[in-house]
Amino acid sequence: MYRQFRFILALLPGVMLMHKSELLANDRVELANIQSNEAAWQALPELIVGASAPLPTWARMLATRLPLSTAALLELDFAQRTKSPVATDLRAAMRFIVAQANGCDYSGQAAMLDLVAAGASQVQLDLLVDSTFSGWSVDQQNALSFARKMSVASSSVTDSDFEMLVKAFGENQTASMVLLAAYANMQDRLLTCLGADAAIDDANGTLAPVAVAFASDAFNLQRRHPPATEATGLPSPSDSDAILEDSSWSQLTYEQLQTRLAEQRLKPTRLAIPVWSEVAKNLPAGMFDRPSDIAWYRIVFGYAPELAIPFERFMRISGAETSGNYGRIFGTSLFWIVTRSVECPYCMGHCEMLLEDAGLDKSAVAHRTQLLAESDWRKFPVAEQHVYAYARKLSQTHWELTAADYQSLVDEFGPQKSMGIFWWLCRGLYMTRISDGFQMPLERDNVFANHGSVIVGEE
Repeated sequence: MYRQFRFILALLPGVMLMHKSELLANDRVELANIQSNEAAWQALPELIVGASAPLPTWARMLATRLPLSTAALLELDFAQRTKSPVATDLRAAMRFIVAQANGCDYSGQAAMLDLVAAGASQVQLDLLVDSTFSGWSVDQQNALSFARKMSVASSSVTDSDFEMLVKAFGENQTASMVLLAAYANMQDRLLTCLGADAAIDDANGTLAPVAVAFASDAFNLQRRHPPATEATGLPSPSDSDAILEDSSWSQLTYEQLQTRLAEQRLKPTRLAIPVWSEVAKNLPAGMFDRPSDIAWYRIVFGYAPELAIPFERFMRISGAETSGNYGRIFGTSLFWIVTRSVECPYCMGHCEMLLEDAGLDKSAVAHRTQLLAESDWRKFPVAEQHVYAYARKLSQTHWELTAADYQSLVDEFGPQKSMGIFWWLCRGLYMTRISDGFQMPLERDNVFANHGSVIVGEE
């Protein structure tokens, strides 16, 4: 049935999945070369569950450069595909809808593999592809529509959208659907820009989730103090025009964005925020050494720990492995671009808090974010303009990225720093979906102030 479905998919010219993939057909954005399976496994930490089976292409691209992050991502992917409380067929269907919205052929084919394994009927598969969803129940159709909206315009998710899911599936499954959409939108950017080849993995049988767990002592999950902040938070004007102005970028003015932050402080979250004593019961020993006031932490660990804990582990490991080579002001400015691109006021408010925590006073934070909100970025160095433009395209139209786009980052920042920037941006696209899905109320006080040690760039 899977092979038959792939043939049907190829014959449907209107499917966004195929259309966007064609844009990359002759110009892949490969961030790393595919290593042999043996070399990849040699780079990864010690296994405690599973065997050194064939790895998917994306893992073989990353393992020798980011071995700990790759191991954590393998565990996270396995959790999302096998441990979610959402029914397997519906989870896989939602994953396909996100892939379709993002134009990611690789994850679309992997989702189809999971759907067939879950026993989805041919009618369901056919009607999923043409987006009518009529072969699915009304409740399932609402979940599929939610997945699409979370990918195309997560800020447009309504209270009613969320309430229908809670009524039909309960709080745990609905929370898991939010985490699924967040993870899928992060993963699609990663897979598309790596140029991960679904055809290779289909032939090798490596589209399926990899059932592995790595030795916990290989991962340093302790938070650490960030490096000293940059000497100044003021932009350094460039001496040339690097990025063409985008008039649409400033259609939302800085003042309008500030109004949205104020409104976000008044919005109730769509799920009650648990007290920390209840949240802590779900957490592994040592993950937190004190209660957290951050709303999204309490929500995700309180309602969907099965998926939130593997992501937290991945976030800490990848943060430690990739982000230590650039400052917090620069990294948070990149995250601000992501939040503006997808219009997420909660995360934008956290960016302001993080800039303060990095050493800027309120006036300097306002000055920097006001410049970022403008169409003309010439007041920033040329290299920063390039990476801001890359962040915007990755957030909004990542299927249009070319090898030249990424190469410009490598030319200006070097291969290791560029990989860290890319990884950080993909992670930001997870966080914005979490915030928009749950509609987090923006905290009035800086929840990052005097919080002790953090991972560089951590929200």
